[in-house]
Amino acid sequence: MMSKLLNKRSWLWLLTGAALVVALVFFTLWAVSTHQSVIEVRVDGVEDADESDKVVCYFIEPNFQLRWIHSVEKQWWEEQYLRESDGLLLTTTYFQAFGAGTPSTEALAPVQKSGYVGYQINERLPHLNWVVSRLTKGEIDYADYRILIHQWVPDYSEVTITPKAYNLIDRFNKDLCHELSSDGSQ
Repeated sequence: MMSKLLNKRSWLWLLTGAALVVALVFFTLWAVSTHQSVIEVRVDGVEDADESDKVVCYFIEPNFQLRWIHSVEKQWWEEQYLRESDGLLLTTTYFQAFGAGTPSTEALAPVQKSGYVGYQINERLPHLNWVVSRLTKGEIDYADYRILIHQWVPDYSEVTITPKAYNLIDRFNKDLCHELSSDGSQ
């Protein structure tokens, strides 16, 4: 009688263990194969930096804005972007001063901002390469966050902004941009 009871308990433990192993395998496969669309921000212009020293962060919001002070007009420029499956869409651009390089043949933006001229652009890009410095005060705005990227990196660093798909492990290995300190250190 006692051996039958032990035998039933052994089988119960064996089945429970097997079920847990199967669940763990399926969870691991799901975690590795499930991808979330993100925007990755990478600094490529840091000389003598190995891969681990480069600022790499991400955010999940599909809409974001780049802001900087134009080097000639010394006025704020803003570009609004939307993440798409195959790249980025520059939707609108706003600027405080009209000068060289200003788009003027596009339609006016449907929403105008006080103190700015806005144009509807709708240009698709695979990614962005953006050179930032303290003089131009480059920043990335998304959701309710303002990332002062010009404080994170040396002057004239190239910042690459790319739509990507991260799996769970990627998201654990990289930081959300707004969770980094204001100077970009980790």
